[in-house]
Amino acid sequence: MSGDSSVTDEPRVVVVGGGIAGCACALALAGRGESVTLIEENEGLGGRYTSVKLAGISRQIDNTPEMIFRSDERFLQLLATCEAREVIKLQKQTILSFIETESGRISTIQSGTLPPPNHLAKSILNANFLGLGDKIAMQKVVKAIRAMDEQYRRSLDEQIFLEWLQENGQTERAISRFWNPLVRTALNIDSSEASAAAATFLLKRGLFDKADAFDLGAFTTDLTEALAPNLRRTLATAGVDVQLNKQVTGLFREDTKVTGVSTQSGFIPAAKVILCTPISATARLLTGAGASVASHEVADRLAALQTTALLGIHAFHEGPVLPEGTNIVTCVDEPLIQTLIDRSTQLDDGKRAGLPGHWICARVANADPYLEWDDELIRTEYERVIASAFPTAPKLTDFHVVRIPRASTELRPGTQRLRPDPLDAGEGVILGGDWIDIDWPSTLEGASRAGLTAASALLEQNANKDLAGWNHEHPWPDWPEAPRRGAEGWREW
Repeated sequence: MSGDSSVTDEPRVVVVGGGIAGCACALALAGRGESVTLIEENEGLGGRYTSVKLAGISRQIDNTPEMIFRSDERFLQLLATCEAREVIKLQKQTILSFIETESGRISTIQSGTLPPPNHLAKSILNANFLGLGDKIAMQKVVKAIRAMDEQYRRSLDEQIFLEWLQENGQTERAISRFWNPLVRTALNIDSSEASAAAATFLLKRGLFDKADAFDLGAFTTDLTEALAPNLRRTLATAGVDVQLNKQVTGLFREDTKVTGVSTQSGFIPAAKVILCTPISATARLLTGAGASVASHEVADRLAALQTTALLGIHAFHEGPVLPEGTNIVTCVDEPLIQTLIDRSTQLDDGKRAGLPGHWICARVANADPYLEWDDELIRTEYERVIASAFPTAPKLTDFHVVRIPRASTELRPGTQRLRPDPLDAGEGVILGGDWIDIDWPSTLEGASRAGLTAASALLEQNANKDLAGWNHEHPWPDWPEAPRRGAEGWREW
C-alpha cells in the first residue's frame, strides 16, 4: 500500500477530525514532541463551529451564535495558545438579562461583591420577572447544588432534572423563567428531558463556583474567521501535518491492532489513531472489517446516544433593536424566540461590512420540533415577539434561518453510562470526541476538554510522567492560563 502524505517514513499519530477537539488534541501532542497528522474531510478547520453564506448576503455569518463563558477555561487556553485572544471579548462582570416580552420589561441579574454562591443574590432579589416566593425557593436549590459531592451528583444521572427541581421545592415560575432557560442554553435540552447530573454539573460550575465563571464572552468576528485561520497557523507552527478535504473511510487493522487509516487517496500508517469525529462517523469506523468486540460495544453505546438540534435565526433591521447597553436578553415564556442577541454590537467596527442591516440573532436550543417549520412561520413568530417587546423597533429588512439538525449530544437521563472513556475501544484507538465521558456537553469547551483528554491518554501510554494522572479539570500545563477578570491581553466589555 502506498502512503500519500507522511512527512516522514515513520508512522505518526493520526488524529481524525479537524474540529475543536481534534485541533486541541493535535496541538497538545505536538507540544509534547509527538509527530502528528491531522485529517479533516472538509476544506477548513473548526468542525461544526463555522460560518455560512446565505442568499443575498455578500459575506459569511455565524451558523448560530455561540455562547462562551469565562468558565470555558480549556477553550480559552486554546485561543491563547493560538495567539487569538482578540477574537473574543469577555464581560467585566456577570450580567444576565431577562425580558418579559408581553410588557417589554427587562430584569437584570448581575454579580456583586459577595462570595459565591451568593454573588448574584442581591440582584436576584430585585428581579421583577420572579416573585418573592420563587426567589426564596431558589435558595434551596443553590444550597443543594453547592453542597453536592461528585459521587452524589453523578448518581443523579438517571433522574430528570425537572423532577429534581420539584423535589427541591421549586415553583413553576422559577423553573420556567430561570432554571429552564439556563439549562436549555447550556445543554441544548429542556429541564423536562435533561439528566439531573448533567444539569446540576453545569449550574454548579457556571453559576455557583467562581464569581466570574458566568461572565459571557462574544466573538468579535464571524466563527470561521475567528477560528479556522488561527488554528491552521498554530498547527503549522507546531509541525502538525494538516490534510484537508480528505475523508477517512476506514481503520486498517493488523493482528487486532489499528495500524493506519484508509482514505479515498490511499493508506496512511499510524503509530496511534485518535478519533475526534462526530458520533455517527466514529461508530462507522469502529465497526469496520476485523473490529474487536470492545470496538463494537463502544459503537453500540454511541449509537444509543441521541442528538438535538439548533436553529440560528438571523434578522436584520434598519437600526438597533435592543436598548443601549443591553447586548443579549433571555425571552421568558417564549418557546421559539428564546434569546435575542445583538451581534452587530458584538462585532468589531471593521467586521460589520456586508451586513444587510443591524444584525439580531435568536439562538433556538432544543430545536427539533421546529426543524420542519418554514421560514415564514418562524419569521411571523419573531416579528410577533419584537412587536410586543419593542414596539418602536426599526423595520425588519432581511431574515434567514439556519438549521443544524444534529448539533449536540442530548444529555438525557442514563446518558452518562453510554459515554465512553478514551481507551474503551481498545485496538490502539483513542477516543476524543466531545461525546466521551467528561461531564461537559457538546460545546466549544466540551470539545476542547475532550481533545486534551485524548492527548493525555496517549501521552500517559507513552510514559510521559508530566501528564500522568492529568485530568481536564486542571489547566493544560503547556498552554497559557485561562483569563480571570482583568487579565492582561484579554479584551473586556
